[in-house]
Amino acid sequence: MSKDWNTKESLILRAKSADDAQAWEEFVKYYERFIFHLLHQMDVPSNDFDDLVQNVLLRLWKSLASYDPGKGRFRTWLGVVVRNAVVDHFAETRRRGKLMEQGQAFFQMLNETPSSEIEQRIESEWARYVTDLALERIRKVFSREAVAVFTMSLNEKPVKEIAEELNLMVDSVYTLKSRVKARFIREVKAVMNELEA
Repeated sequence: MSKDWNTKESLILRAKSADDAQAWEEFVKYYERFIFHLLHQMDVPSNDFDDLVQNVLLRLWKSLASYDPGKGRFRTWLGVVVRNAVVDHFAETRRRGKLMEQGQAFFQMLNETPSSEIEQRIESEWARYVTDLALERIRKVFSREAVAVFTMSLNEKPVKEIAEELNLMVDSVYTLKSRVKARFIREVKAVMNELEA
């Protein structure tokens, strides 16, 4: 893939075209997992995940052409599409009389939850998703030991304890932590650049 297509704004533009199946596949690769994460964060009953993800992807495919980057970030628009798909799914299930007790409680909670709170959940899940993608990337670059040092430090474990647990010198822990952190920051920025329009 050429460097010109590295930003997701370009991917979004390409995915808008019904003729570019490769762009749509790449789009799904990047966003399907986030949709799953978001549904989990919204406390959607897990037995509804697969249907909802497919419904959201279908809605995205149909409405992607209407997304206007000048009106806001893509993830905000995506969050609205996800929320609306979830509400519609449970409303339809309810109309058909097939909404189980857990779904009834969820549907009621969703209707009572202010959209600002749902937007906060979307932002929180987005940050977690970006972080997870960046961590996946650094795992491919650094040794398990280096990544362990970094993740332990993220959990605020003292350097001395990390050194003892991993049988490392304290100076080595500082060095590994610093190297991985610098790369992690670059990867987070790269992921955000790739995913955000």
